[in-house]
Amino acid sequence: MPSLSSLNRFNRANSEQLIVNSWRLLLLLFTILWSLSTSAKPTVIPQAQAQHFCQLLIADGSAVTPLSVHARKAIQAGDSLSVEQIFAGFVVLADGWQTMRIFPHQEGGKVSWYSATDDLPASMSAEHQKYIREVFPRLIAEVEAGRWQAVDAYVDKMLQYQCQFGGHQASVAVSPSLLVYVALFFLIVFLVSRFFYILLHPKRKL
Repeated sequence: MPSLSSLNRFNRANSEQLIVNSWRLLLLLFTILWSLSTSAKPTVIPQAQAQHFCQLLIADGSAVTPLSVHARKAIQAGDSLSVEQIFAGFVVLADGWQTMRIFPHQEGGKVSWYSATDDLPASMSAEHQKYIREVFPRLIAEVEAGRWQAVDAYVDKMLQYQCQFGGHQASVAVSPSLLVYVALFFLIVFLVSRFFYILLHPKRKL
Protein backbone atom coordinates (compact mmCIF):
# COMPACT_ATOMS: atom_id res chain seq x y z
CA MET A 1 0.00 0.00 0.00
CA PRO A 2 1.56 3.37 -1.00
CA SER A 3 2.40 5.78 1.80
CA LEU A 4 0.69 9.14 2.29
CA SER A 5 3.83 11.02 1.23
CA SER A 6 4.05 9.13 -2.06
CA LEU A 7 0.39 9.86 -2.80
CA ASN A 8 0.97 13.56 -2.14
CA ARG A 9 3.97 13.56 -4.51
CA PHE A 10 1.84 11.78 -7.16
CA ASN A 11 -1.03 14.29 -6.81
CA ARG A 12 1.42 17.22 -6.91
CA ALA A 13 3.04 15.87 -10.07
CA ASN A 14 -0.35 15.40 -11.72
CA SER A 15 -1.39 18.94 -10.78
CA GLU A 16 1.81 20.40 -12.20
CA GLN A 17 1.37 18.42 -15.41
CA LEU A 18 -2.25 19.60 -15.67
CA ILE A 19 -1.14 23.22 -15.31
CA VAL A 20 1.53 22.75 -17.97
CA ASN A 21 -0.96 21.13 -20.35
CA SER A 22 -3.47 23.93 -19.71
CA TRP A 23 -0.90 26.59 -20.55
CA ARG A 24 0.08 24.70 -23.68
CA LEU A 25 -3.58 24.56 -24.74
CA LEU A 26 -4.07 28.28 -24.07
CA LEU A 27 -0.92 29.09 -26.02
CA LEU A 28 -2.13 26.94 -28.92
CA LEU A 29 -5.55 28.62 -28.93
CA PHE A 30 -3.91 32.07 -28.79
CA THR A 31 -1.67 31.19 -31.73
CA ILE A 32 -4.62 29.94 -33.79
CA LEU A 33 -6.74 33.02 -33.02
CA TRP A 34 -3.85 35.36 -33.78
CA SER A 35 -3.18 33.69 -37.13
CA LEU A 36 -6.86 33.91 -38.01
CA SER A 37 -7.06 37.57 -37.03
CA THR A 38 -4.06 38.52 -39.14
CA SER A 39 -5.48 36.85 -42.24
CA ALA A 40 -9.18 37.52 -41.64
CA LYS A 41 -11.36 39.17 -44.23
CA PRO A 42 -12.77 42.65 -43.52
CA THR A 43 -15.88 42.42 -41.36
CA VAL A 44 -16.96 46.05 -41.74
CA ILE A 45 -17.43 48.02 -44.95
CA PRO A 46 -16.63 51.75 -44.64
CA GLN A 47 -19.64 54.04 -44.39
CA ALA A 48 -19.00 55.78 -47.73
CA GLN A 49 -18.90 52.52 -49.70
CA ALA A 50 -21.80 51.03 -47.72
CA GLN A 51 -24.00 54.03 -48.41
CA HIS A 52 -22.97 53.95 -52.07
CA PHE A 53 -23.75 50.23 -52.31
CA CYS A 54 -27.20 50.69 -50.74
CA GLN A 55 -28.19 52.98 -53.62
CA LEU A 56 -28.56 49.83 -55.73
CA LEU A 57 -32.12 48.83 -56.57
CA ILE A 58 -33.77 45.56 -55.61
CA ALA A 59 -37.06 44.00 -56.73
CA ASP A 60 -38.98 42.56 -53.77
CA GLY A 61 -42.01 41.29 -55.70
CA SER A 62 -44.22 44.35 -55.22
CA ALA A 63 -41.91 47.27 -56.03
CA VAL A 64 -38.38 48.22 -57.01
CA THR A 65 -36.71 50.29 -54.31
CA PRO A 66 -33.17 51.14 -53.14
CA LEU A 67 -31.43 48.67 -50.85
CA SER A 68 -31.31 51.38 -48.18
CA VAL A 69 -35.11 51.18 -47.84
CA HIS A 70 -34.92 47.44 -47.13
CA ALA A 71 -31.99 47.98 -44.77
CA ARG A 72 -33.85 50.48 -42.62
CA LYS A 73 -36.92 48.26 -42.47
CA ALA A 74 -34.97 45.18 -41.39
CA ILE A 75 -32.13 46.46 -39.24
CA GLN A 76 -31.66 48.73 -36.26
CA ALA A 77 -28.34 50.57 -36.37
CA GLY A 78 -25.84 49.98 -33.58
CA ASP A 79 -23.87 52.62 -31.74
CA SER A 80 -20.82 52.39 -33.99
CA LEU A 81 -22.17 51.08 -37.32
CA SER A 82 -24.75 52.60 -39.61
CA VAL A 83 -27.68 50.66 -41.03
CA GLU A 84 -26.01 50.74 -44.45
CA GLN A 85 -22.77 49.28 -43.06
CA ILE A 86 -24.59 46.42 -41.33
CA PHE A 87 -26.75 45.63 -44.34
CA ALA A 88 -23.97 45.96 -46.92
CA GLY A 89 -21.83 43.68 -44.79
CA PHE A 90 -24.60 41.09 -44.76
CA VAL A 91 -25.12 41.32 -48.51
CA VAL A 92 -21.48 41.30 -49.55
CA LEU A 93 -19.62 39.43 -46.81
CA ALA A 94 -22.31 36.94 -45.72
CA ASP A 95 -23.42 35.87 -49.22
CA GLY A 96 -26.77 37.65 -48.89
CA TRP A 97 -26.31 38.85 -52.47
CA GLN A 98 -27.02 35.39 -53.90
CA THR A 99 -30.82 35.69 -53.62
CA MET A 100 -31.31 39.42 -54.17
CA ARG A 101 -32.95 40.36 -57.47
CA ILE A 102 -30.67 43.24 -58.42
CA PHE A 103 -30.22 42.72 -62.16
CA PRO A 104 -32.96 43.90 -64.58
CA HIS A 105 -33.69 42.42 -68.00
CA GLN A 106 -36.09 43.82 -70.60
CA GLU A 107 -38.03 41.52 -72.87
CA GLY A 108 -41.12 42.38 -74.89
CA GLY A 109 -41.48 45.76 -73.17
CA LYS A 110 -41.51 44.12 -69.73
CA VAL A 111 -38.76 44.38 -67.12
CA SER A 112 -37.95 41.35 -64.96
CA TRP A 113 -35.41 41.30 -62.17
CA TYR A 114 -32.99 38.45 -61.42
CA SER A 115 -30.46 37.47 -58.77
CA ALA A 116 -26.97 36.29 -59.64
CA THR A 117 -27.96 32.68 -58.91
CA ASP A 118 -31.31 32.64 -60.77
CA ASP A 119 -31.91 30.71 -63.97
CA LEU A 120 -31.43 33.47 -66.52
CA PRO A 121 -33.64 33.58 -69.64
CA ALA A 122 -32.30 32.26 -72.91
CA SER A 123 -33.12 35.60 -74.53
CA MET A 124 -30.47 37.30 -72.38
CA SER A 125 -27.16 37.73 -74.20
CA ALA A 126 -24.16 35.69 -73.12
CA GLU A 127 -22.33 38.92 -72.25
CA HIS A 128 -25.05 40.00 -69.81
CA GLN A 129 -25.29 36.55 -68.26
CA LYS A 130 -21.51 36.54 -67.73
CA TYR A 131 -21.67 39.97 -66.09
CA ILE A 132 -24.48 38.94 -63.73
CA ARG A 133 -22.70 35.74 -62.70
CA GLU A 134 -19.30 37.32 -62.15
CA VAL A 135 -19.78 40.87 -60.87
CA PHE A 136 -20.43 40.01 -57.22
CA PRO A 137 -17.48 37.62 -56.78
CA ARG A 138 -15.24 40.30 -58.28
CA LEU A 139 -16.78 42.99 -56.05
CA ILE A 140 -16.28 40.80 -52.97
CA ALA A 141 -12.63 40.24 -53.92
CA GLU A 142 -12.10 44.01 -53.96
CA VAL A 143 -13.88 44.38 -50.59
CA GLU A 144 -11.72 41.66 -49.03
CA ALA A 145 -8.60 43.38 -50.38
CA GLY A 146 -9.75 46.74 -49.02
CA ARG A 147 -9.54 48.42 -52.44
CA TRP A 148 -12.41 50.83 -51.83
CA GLN A 149 -11.96 52.92 -54.99
CA ALA A 150 -12.38 49.74 -57.03
CA VAL A 151 -15.45 48.88 -54.94
CA ASP A 152 -16.98 52.27 -55.78
CA ALA A 153 -16.22 51.70 -59.47
CA TYR A 154 -18.03 48.35 -59.42
CA VAL A 155 -21.06 49.85 -57.66
CA ASP A 156 -21.18 52.72 -60.17
CA LYS A 157 -21.16 50.21 -63.01
CA MET A 158 -23.98 48.23 -61.36
CA LEU A 159 -26.04 51.40 -60.88
CA GLN A 160 -25.46 52.28 -64.54
CA TYR A 161 -26.57 48.77 -65.54
CA GLN A 162 -29.76 49.10 -63.50
CA CYS A 163 -30.59 52.53 -64.94
CA GLN A 164 -29.94 51.37 -68.50
CA PHE A 165 -31.91 48.12 -68.40
CA GLY A 166 -34.34 48.66 -65.53
CA GLY A 167 -36.55 51.24 -67.21
CA HIS A 168 -38.31 53.66 -64.87
CA GLN A 169 -39.54 51.21 -62.24
CA ALA A 170 -37.66 52.59 -59.28
CA SER A 171 -39.91 53.79 -56.50
CA VAL A 172 -38.81 57.02 -54.89
CA ALA A 173 -38.61 56.79 -51.13
CA VAL A 174 -40.22 59.92 -49.62
CA SER A 175 -38.40 61.24 -46.58
CA PRO A 176 -40.64 61.85 -43.52
CA SER A 177 -38.96 65.25 -43.04
CA LEU A 178 -39.99 66.20 -46.58
CA LEU A 179 -43.62 65.41 -45.75
CA VAL A 180 -43.36 67.63 -42.66
CA TYR A 181 -41.97 70.51 -44.75
CA VAL A 182 -44.77 70.13 -47.31
CA ALA A 183 -47.42 70.10 -44.58
CA LEU A 184 -45.91 73.22 -42.96
CA PHE A 185 -45.81 74.97 -46.32
CA PHE A 186 -49.51 74.40 -46.96
CA LEU A 187 -50.35 75.37 -43.38
CA ILE A 188 -48.49 78.67 -43.79
CA VAL A 189 -50.21 79.31 -47.13
CA PHE A 190 -53.59 78.66 -45.51
CA LEU A 191 -52.89 80.95 -42.53
CA VAL A 192 -51.58 83.78 -44.75
CA SER A 193 -54.57 83.54 -47.10
CA ARG A 194 -56.94 83.51 -44.11
CA PHE A 195 -55.24 86.57 -42.65
CA PHE A 196 -55.61 88.56 -45.87
CA TYR A 197 -59.21 87.44 -46.26
CA ILE A 198 -60.08 88.75 -42.79
CA LEU A 199 -58.10 91.92 -43.45
CA LEU A 200 -59.89 92.61 -46.75
CA HIS A 201 -63.32 91.51 -45.55
CA PRO A 202 -63.79 92.93 -42.07
CA LYS A 203 -67.03 92.16 -40.30
CA ARG A 204 -69.55 94.99 -40.62
CA LYS A 205 -70.86 96.45 -37.39
CA LEU A 206 -74.64 96.43 -37.02
